[in-house]
Amino acid sequence: MLPRREFIVAGAAAAFAGCRTPAPPAVGGEDVLDVWQRETDAATADLYRLYMRDGDTRGLASLEKLEAAFEKIFREARETKVDTTPAVWSVYNMGYIVKTRESLFSIDLVHRRAAEFAPFLDFELVTHNHGDHFHPGLYGEMNGAGKVVISNFLDNYGAWDWRKKPKERKMGGYTRAKKTFKIKDVEIRTSLIDHNEYLVDFTTAFEVKVGDFILYHSGDGGRGAEPKLETVWGRPDLWLFFPGCGINVAEAVERVRPKRIVFGHLWELGHRTGRLTTPMVRNARAAADPLCADVSVRLWGDRLV
Repeated sequence: MLPRREFIVAGAAAAFAGCRTPAPPAVGGEDVLDVWQRETDAATADLYRLYMRDGDTRGLASLEKLEAAFEKIFREARETKVDTTPAVWSVYNMGYIVKTRESLFSIDLVHRRAAEFAPFLDFELVTHNHGDHFHPGLYGEMNGAGKVVISNFLDNYGAWDWRKKPKERKMGGYTRAKKTFKIKDVEIRTSLIDHNEYLVDFTTAFEVKVGDFILYHSGDGGRGAEPKLETVWGRPDLWLFFPGCGINVAEAVERVRPKRIVFGHLWELGHRTGRLTTPMVRNARAAADPLCADVSVRLWGDRLV
């Protein structure tokens, strides 16, 4: 286990202050990650599913923080002005909101209130067809409004031209291969990676370029994904990385060579088993830290850039 001082955590309990800054102690001297672990352990998968249906947090700290995170980002994303470097927020799990000078888009956005973002989003990216990464309500609103949703499993989106006959329609948002898209000031390159040894080429990895800034989101890349991780526009300025599903963290980091890593998919509440826990995060950090100068954890509601 790495010493607690090695970790940087931002959120309600800690403010971003640089890669090597110690995380401040939480109430009772507990490390922030340990507090987060304890609070999310109390929110079982069944309680999370009830919350997703009725919005009642039932007094659970983690669900209250999840509600607060959405409200904070929903406000900040609309109010924030972006000049050059895009703004990136962590909503929950591997779900992020990204704002550029011309665009607002989501990646794997799943939240009880996710569909509320639809009127403001220019497009949506979805890495794979699992319920903790794909929100049908948000997709329905986006698709109904004729907005682009890029994934490897949906036949939809504003990529269709509804005025044309079915055989003449273009499904430019559907990818089962390496493809490149350009939407406003955002370039997007897709590639397929393995979720694990039996879900081969199941996940779409997104390499996103905004000006000189490169963002890489590899969704649930797991065992078998390492040699398929591929960026062609240069070293990512930020890699949103899930160090789970059996992926070899050191091998993956050596291949991608990012300037900065932020771990995602932390304490996913919908999972009865297989949640990425604090000890697992610390082990992943131990593997990644010697290979990347800036490796960190962010909590729900944090602005990363």
